[in-house]
Amino acid sequence: MNPIDSIKLEGAPPPWGITAIGGFVESALSRAERGGGELPKEFYASFCHWGERNAAVQSLAEIADIFEPQYRLVHFTSCGKPFLVAILTGPDARERQQKVMQRLPWSEHYRCRKEADDLVLTFIVETQDVDAEPPDSLGERSLRKLFESGEILDF
Repeated sequence: MNPIDSIKLEGAPPPWGITAIGGFVESALSRAERGGGELPKEFYASFCHWGERNAAVQSLAEIADIFEPQYRLVHFTSCGKPFLVAILTGPDARERQQKVMQRLPWSEHYRCRKEADDLVLTFIVETQDVDAEPPDSLGERSLRKLFESGEILDF
C-alpha cells in the first residue's frame, strides 16, 4: 500500500465540494486503504454530507447492497463535519455509482485512477436534490414557511 501523495483534479467540481477542503480526500482514501486494503488502479468514489443524507434518506437500507462495506466510511473534516465516503470497485462500479447518485443528496461523484504517486479524480457530477422523497416528518423547510409558522421570529 503506497500513501497517496497528491490529488490531481480533472473537470470542475462544485465550489462547495469536498475537494476544496485541503487534505480531506487524501486522508479519507488513505483511511479506506488502511481499513479495507489497497485500492485498485481504477475505482469510483462518492462523497456526501452526512447531515444532508440523514435529512433526505433516513436509512441506507434501499441501497446498502451497492456499497462495499470495507470501503464505506464516515470521515470528518478538520472542523468536525461528517461525510459519507463510498468507494466502489469492480466491473460494475460505474453502474452502482449511478444508483448512488440517485439516492444521496448534496453529493459529488468521481472516477479515480492511480498514476505513479498521484491519484487523479475526474469529476463526474454533483447531486443536490435526489429522486427520493424525504420523510413526511420533515415537511417543507423553506425560510418563507419558517417565518409563516413562527419558528423564526425577530429577524
